[in-house]
Amino acid sequence: MRIPLRALYTVINSLLPGSPGRIWCAALVCFLYFPLQIHAQTGCPAPKIRKYASGQRTAALLGWIDNETLAADATPAIFSTLNAPVPLLGLTFATQYLRFDALVAAGTPLSIKIIYPTGLLGVGSSALVQPFIYDKGVEKAAGISFPVGDLLSLLNGAGDMELNLTPKDAAGKPVAYDGVWIRLSGVAGLTLSMSVYDAWIMQDPPGNINCNQAIDVLAGVRAGGISLLNATGGVVNKWNAIDNDPSLTTYAQLNTGVQVLSQVFETVVFNTPAKAGDSVYLVLQDPGSALLDLSLLTGFTIQPYMGTAPAGSPITNTGTLLNLRLLNGPGNKYVLSAAIPAAFDRIDIQMGGLAGALSSLRIYDVKVVTPVPAYSLTIDGNLTASPICIKDAGKLKFNITNTDPCAVYNWYDTNNTLLYTGNAYTPVITSAGNYTWYVEAIRNGYSGVVSNRVPVHVIVEPRPGKPLLTIQLNP
Repeated sequence: MRIPLRALYTVINSLLPGSPGRIWCAALVCFLYFPLQIHAQTGCPAPKIRKYASGQRTAALLGWIDNETLAADATPAIFSTLNAPVPLLGLTFATQYLRFDALVAAGTPLSIKIIYPTGLLGVGSSALVQPFIYDKGVEKAAGISFPVGDLLSLLNGAGDMELNLTPKDAAGKPVAYDGVWIRLSGVAGLTLSMSVYDAWIMQDPPGNINCNQAIDVLAGVRAGGISLLNATGGVVNKWNAIDNDPSLTTYAQLNTGVQVLSQVFETVVFNTPAKAGDSVYLVLQDPGSALLDLSLLTGFTIQPYMGTAPAGSPITNTGTLLNLRLLNGPGNKYVLSAAIPAAFDRIDIQMGGLAGALSSLRIYDVKVVTPVPAYSLTIDGNLTASPICIKDAGKLKFNITNTDPCAVYNWYDTNNTLLYTGNAYTPVITSAGNYTWYVEAIRNGYSGVVSNRVPVHVIVEPRPGKPLLTIQLNP
């Protein structure tokens, strides 16, 4: 949700004694909010987007794969499931092969989204990820394999997980690959299952894109102060937190369950990195519609990430970055916002792990919001404060003062005609009347969004007529 402010410029035409020509007097009130999705990075790198594996096949020995095509449908909300029963004599396994439409260059990172069940805890080596290359039409291992448990060793959790690796050989040299297979092998005494959403690499987009759109969610449970095998929490309707429901009626719900010392999480992934200083914006509610304040959010943590690396320290209710305010309307919904001091492309929302923490929390919306830039007015090249008087309206200029070096600024009239591109604009004022222009920023590689255009208004009052002089003679 964005609440735009306006830059309001009132220009009053007046005749000043002793001053030749046209005199313009302006009273300046300067408030400008740019809800512009522009995100500068050092060197202005072009944004990248996901390229999903588009082909698949499966193989199994006494195991099986359910919904196998869903692992190559470019939809990270649905999945296939690998099943490996208890081996009776020898080995059982289920394998899913995912392939890209072209050879992937050596050194290109690879990501796979899976559901990691608690049943695999302690036996993660039974699930392997193996990049492959085609050799006469047959999938041949390209470099070393990666045990799923090793790739997740730092996360200590179960549920939706993202595996990230760069295919390499035993000497650590990156290798090219056509795809990847995921194999689940049976373990004595256990019937195992693991689900696969999709595999992808990052590539340059075919054209401009809208930035900072939420494209994926991960949700599950972490151990906290108990054994993960005893954790009872979870997340219900996780995708509702990013469904862009303007009425705020749908929500994801985090529940710690009876074991309040476990931790539940929902991670929201954005399609492009946000700029340092941007804020995350969450709409929250206690399921009982009780009033909230920051002191009640014990055990609630926001951890920004850039990929797998933390982007700064965790943000908790005891820090200075969180801001909580009540939304208008029924149900005691709250907006929680936090400025993130580093660039980030995802946020991990975690709840629980402490006695006395909330046991449930609803998340209606998660967005990235850009900061308010500064704005100024100059007259004949000089920074000007209100009120001001000028002889020539052509010397009035609007200036963007905290420009993004990776963005261009476009100025439009009310007919959507592009008037000028640049960080400063001199409007054309020829007569009395109401004038409106619009400015938007477009970062390199991103699409401008019309709703992000900011109106700039000028009201020019007509010049008073010639004074009528009446001479009264003394009687």
